[in-house]
Amino acid sequence: MKPFEKSWLFLLLFVVRRVVCSSFISVNLGVKVMKGQSVFLSEDDLKFSIPGEKDDCKVEVVINEPITQRVGKLTPQVFDCHFLPNEVKYTHNGCPILDEDTIMLRLYRFTETETFVETFTLHVQLLEPDCNIIKMRPGALEVPEYYGLSRAIDKNVLTFDYDRKINLDCTISIASSETHLPAHGQLITRDVQQEQLRGDQLQHFFSGPKHTLGQQCRNGSCMLGLGVIHNTKMSCDEFLRMGIRYRHLDPPSPDTDYIPVRLDLTDSRSKTLHKTEYAWLPVHIKGASPNQIPKAAPMAKFILEVDQFILTPITTTTVDAEDNETPKSLLVFNITKPPPQGFITHLSDHTKPVGSFTWKDLSDMLIAYQPPNRSHTERRNYEVEFEVHDFYFERSLPITVHLSIRTADTNAPRVSWNTGLSLLEGQSRPITWKHFQIVDNDDIQNVCLVTVDGLQHGRLTVRGGKGFMFTVSDIQAGVVHYHHDDSDSTKDFVVFRIFDGHHSIRHKFPINILPKDDSPPFLISNVVVEVHEGQTILIQGSMLHASDMDSSDDYILFNITNPPRAGEIMKKPGPNLTGYSVSSFLQRDLFNGIIYYRHLGGEVFEDSLEFVLCDSHDPPNLSEPQVMMVHIVPVDDQLPREAPGTTRHLVVKETEIAHLTKKHLHFMDVEEQDRELTYTITTSPFFSCMPGHSDAGKLFMVDTIPRLVKDPAALALQSFTQHAVNYMKVAYMPPLQDIGPEPQQAQFIFSVSNQHGGTLHGICFNITILPVDNQAPERQPQHGVVELDGISMNEGDRLSCGDLHTLAVRYRHDGSETLTDDILFVATDGIHFVDFILQVKVSPVNDELPVMQTDLVPVLHCLEGEEVVLSSEYIYATDADSDDMKLMFMLARQPYHGVVRKAGIAVDRFSQADVISGLITYKHTSGEIGLTPCIEILTFVVSDVVAGLDVKDCCYNGPLPSPVPRHDAFPVYDLNVTVLPVDNQPPSIATGESFLAL
Repeated sequence: MKPFEKSWLFLLLFVVRRVVCSSFISVNLGVKVMKGQSVFLSEDDLKFSIPGEKDDCKVEVVINEPITQRVGKLTPQVFDCHFLPNEVKYTHNGCPILDEDTIMLRLYRFTETETFVETFTLHVQLLEPDCNIIKMRPGALEVPEYYGLSRAIDKNVLTFDYDRKINLDCTISIASSETHLPAHGQLITRDVQQEQLRGDQLQHFFSGPKHTLGQQCRNGSCMLGLGVIHNTKMSCDEFLRMGIRYRHLDPPSPDTDYIPVRLDLTDSRSKTLHKTEYAWLPVHIKGASPNQIPKAAPMAKFILEVDQFILTPITTTTVDAEDNETPKSLLVFNITKPPPQGFITHLSDHTKPVGSFTWKDLSDMLIAYQPPNRSHTERRNYEVEFEVHDFYFERSLPITVHLSIRTADTNAPRVSWNTGLSLLEGQSRPITWKHFQIVDNDDIQNVCLVTVDGLQHGRLTVRGGKGFMFTVSDIQAGVVHYHHDDSDSTKDFVVFRIFDGHHSIRHKFPINILPKDDSPPFLISNVVVEVHEGQTILIQGSMLHASDMDSSDDYILFNITNPPRAGEIMKKPGPNLTGYSVSSFLQRDLFNGIIYYRHLGGEVFEDSLEFVLCDSHDPPNLSEPQVMMVHIVPVDDQLPREAPGTTRHLVVKETEIAHLTKKHLHFMDVEEQDRELTYTITTSPFFSCMPGHSDAGKLFMVDTIPRLVKDPAALALQSFTQHAVNYMKVAYMPPLQDIGPEPQQAQFIFSVSNQHGGTLHGICFNITILPVDNQAPERQPQHGVVELDGISMNEGDRLSCGDLHTLAVRYRHDGSETLTDDILFVATDGIHFVDFILQVKVSPVNDELPVMQTDLVPVLHCLEGEEVVLSSEYIYATDADSDDMKLMFMLARQPYHGVVRKAGIAVDRFSQADVISGLITYKHTSGEIGLTPCIEILTFVVSDVVAGLDVKDCCYNGPLPSPVPRHDAFPVYDLNVTVLPVDNQPPSIATGESFLAL
């Protein structure tokens, strides 16, 4: 049996003697944990045979036993017997020396009237890690001599092995304050220059002992540019770049010191702690001796004189120890052989025995011996045996202390037994004779107790009334009760003045309060969440964080009682998994980074959700309703929208100018109505039913001409603003030529854009042009001549009916681009006159080449692997003889780096109507292009060859046929397509042949 196990054996017998036959523990297999890592306790490791629905049950980690939890810690300090998964955790501090650890626990079972207590230990087996993150090369750090420097800690000494592809931030902390390491040196940065001694100094000629110079360096007089590292947190990469070194400071020391580090991997998005690992990095001090065991201090007496029943402090005069390598304050005394009667106790709770204590508590007179509560008539002598453990877990030889208990020769009342009181928060318990016993030699029945101090969290009653004063008989009758005030307190006490009429003493009665899960969770942080419109944001644990005084924070439930109006709360269990809407979530979900707020995209920019916090108690404790605010940052993702009632239709007489007003053209910016919109004319006005007429009027700014009349000098608009329309600055000018006797329908195509690039394309505006009968009829045709037997006729010349029957009268067209003409004839018999107009319909002849528009954008930009639209801004032609919409574009050769597509299908020809409809695209298909843009030239042949009807009947009244071309060469147009590179590929490493360097 190990020495510290011997010391605990008497503790367990002392505390659980009343339950030794029926332990509450059904499983106690201990836990296994990798060194430097953590493990959660499960019911496979520790389980209690206490029904959860019957009695309250708590487990407390005993923290005033320094021989336990030497290289790790179990948290939380108090937890429920029916603990939840991932609630109770043991964390190892990275110490490589010990292969096991022990935890002392105290179980409390609370009934309505009584408290049962059982103390036990949990064994921890420490295993060597097989997949640790912190990896150090053996023997990498060494100090060549006392006061010397090690090499710098860099990637040749230390590496960190973790997956760098996922979004993890790696940080390193120096855990000196927690571990008191390094014990004999310090960490420094930058170069340390030793002071150069002058030639007249004695050391220059006679080399003294090495520690002389070292002592100067120890005091700091020879360290120039020194930066000392204390409890610093930095990134892992920075830690390896800082040039940190270990400097030895404090001989004599063991041959090994340690640098304690803590590594944290944190999710860079959610700021959630992904993993933590601890390590002690060894530093070898060359020339130093191995660690020596502690020894008993020769000045101690090792004898303690004790009065019967009297709690007597043990001081360093009674027992003391020393160690050359460990400060006295860090020495631990372990009781390997407890006294056969009475017990050693700590004055923080003198009712319970301890099996170990620190030298500091011994020096502060917090350790005492409680003699047995039985009286005797002769002096009694006992022995106590100790072992002293140093900082590096070496232990001394056994140290024996003799206890001598004198007989009592006094009639004053004395406390012979005091176990204190343990109860659950909010409970009441009687102070009975088994808790508190008093002896008096002459008159025990007259002994009275008066409350003089304490009762900070409760009150005393005697038989239900106020309990300011009571007698020993009241204690024996069990009528003195302590009532806790149900506050979140863990300790209380009562100080009694005990007197018998002649003598009095003061005595402290401790009260231990175990927390009860009766408090609701509460919010620690509730930050306003800010998200861009239509986006999804992770709710980090730092944004929304709750805590609970009585139960695990991980299991706090956020129950949404009033969901957000403009979005939803989503749980996304993994990076490649689909998220789903939830009405509640746990705090550990927040810590794990899987809770998101998703804005649904509406134009609502303030949102909130109401929730209630619930703990894991059954039934749960509920908080007051809480509200989390969400601020949505507007995003200009809405396209302009046409105002209700807008006609997009203008009616104008052919001889007048017409203004465009808000009634005719009015679009609005959905995001902000006061912002400006811009209209761009993508297709100039054209006649929908008169393809041969190239002049269909134009839009212009009224400020550019002196008078609002048809003026050929007015410049045609390519773009204008809604503001200009609102203030009647934009007008339409009909064609300069007469449109004929019938109303004509004209159109222009435009796009409308807001200030952030949101654009609507391909919008049509209709114009109805009304004819005006403002010209006198002409007898001569306007676009040709009438011939009689091949001779041109002038106004007034005559012809007969016989000339018509012999087909001697002909009409010859002048070749202009017109489709109609009129001839005024007057028929007479010599007495009567009748005039009539003969209408001439001219069949067009395609003798004009198509012409590319002059203001086209010459370069089309396309991202690598993407697809862009070939709009009319890049390719557009006109033809005086043909319908512009029916012009054909043919690829002279296939593109090298991509493909031209129509509605997603590769083509080598398409019509201008396809371009106007936005169906024609260029898609880059040749893969990676490298770091520089590449150029693609699309060569188009523009053709007006379209088959039409064969119109022979002069009375045919259907649509006119397409004109037959009478030219040989078609125009050619080159469009420059610049393909821009995209950085979307990871780098790769190509290795060549290996070579040998000598």
